[in-house]
Amino acid sequence: MKKIVNLTILTLFFIVLTACGQSDAPISSNESSDGVKTEENKELTGSDLEDDSETAGTSTESPTESDSSDEPTPTVAEPTKTPVELFFADADVMNIYRVERQIEATDEELFEKTLQAWVKGPEQDDLVSLIPDNVLVQSVEEIEGVAHVSFSSELLDAQVGSGVEEMLLQQIAMTMKQFGFDETQILVDGEVVPELFGHFDTSVPIEADNPENYEKVK
Repeated sequence: MKKIVNLTILTLFFIVLTACGQSDAPISSNESSDGVKTEENKELTGSDLEDDSETAGTSTESPTESDSSDEPTPTVAEPTKTPVELFFADADVMNIYRVERQIEATDEELFEKTLQAWVKGPEQDDLVSLIPDNVLVQSVEEIEGVAHVSFSSELLDAQVGSGVEEMLLQQIAMTMKQFGFDETQILVDGEVVPELFGHFDTSVPIEADNPENYEKVK
């Protein structure tokens, strides 16, 4: 009976030793302590860290719209008052007189607005216009140093004889001469008219007289 007890005790002792041996066994190199394989969870190398730092330091954002707001805003030309000379006939249509007028316009508008003021007529009671006041100034263009001025067809309604026609053509030509044009081609609706009023060849530019030859009135 005593042998049986001793044998039982020995058997239990070996069982306990075996259990302790299993719990102290080393962890496999392929497994981490939390059950995840170390091959899938290895530490980052130095090159990996460098790549990450370069990525973090590089901005992928595109320039914002505020960058373009630094571009200068184009300036808009402001109208200014410019003194010019206009040419009108006296009430008896015997002579041409020149008067000074202040024209408010930008540099691009000055030629056209000066001619528009001429079409509108004089402010002096003793001077007259030779053309209908419904004539329109359609355009003013420089071509090879010659001013090309286009009027609407109402210009042809002017009632002028040969002497008056010459005065009318010179009024237009001298108006443009003050801007540096020695010759002016007169057009109607953008087209050359060989004889505007039947007395002079207007298929060619009109050469302007010297404005200083005409008396200036206030």
